Amino acid sequence: EALSFGLPKPWHVDEGPEQNVFLKSFYIDRYEVTNLRYKVYIDDLNAVPPKHWKNNEFPNGQGNFPVVNVTWYDSSNFCQWAEKKLPSEKQWEKAARGEIGNEYPWGRKFHPDYANLSTKPGSKNPLAPVGSYPRSATPLGVHDLVGNVWEWVNDWYRRTYYRKSKQKNPEGPKNGKFKVLRGGSWVNFPDSLRSTFRRWSQPGVRFNDTGFRCAKDSNEGPQ
Repeated sequence: EALSFGLPKPWHVDEGPEQNVFLKSFYIDRYEVTNLRYKVYIDDLNAVPPKHWKNNEFPNGQGNFPVVNVTWYDSSNFCQWAEKKLPSEKQWEKAARGEIGNEYPWGRKFHPDYANLSTKPGSKNPLAPVGSYPRSATPLGVHDLVGNVWEWVNDWYRRTYYRKSKQKNPEGPKNGKFKVLRGGSWVNFPDSLRSTFRRWSQPGVRFNDTGFRCAKDSNEGPQ
């Protein structure tokens, strides 16, 4: 099935084997970073806005939409400006899977109407404001971890990096060619929208269905 869609590998090849990973407690943003929040950053640092913005302004009426067309570098710089950081891949997955390893952020059963995603191959939904699908939230209240937009995380991509079990606070390889994306977007169909699904991209690339959220260590306090 994957080959029929032009993919070079099966759906699940990057997702196993399942293992125990021990993480220190951390905070993660409840929502993806919005255009309105990103605009404050742009104005404060005179940074380069996303390519689809006109005259340094996000599209009219989309202040509460997740910012898109940002590179990994853009995302990382924003998080540093906000005195946070991009979540590690394992922090992101911990937030999505919760204490009992749910397959989807809301639980273990798939519900196609819980998140902003395509209901079948080839169909597309429009991008939505953050929090538009409250049933997609985790038990701890983190929204849109699958669907709406892909999210950059801090880690470099390596397919077999997490094979060692019982790792403590893993943060990914020290270098690489690609950065990891998690969560799927409004253009993806359900087969790829598990909490464990992984994608990769060159860090300098921009996509119209990719954004991010920030995290921080618990010893730094919430924000």
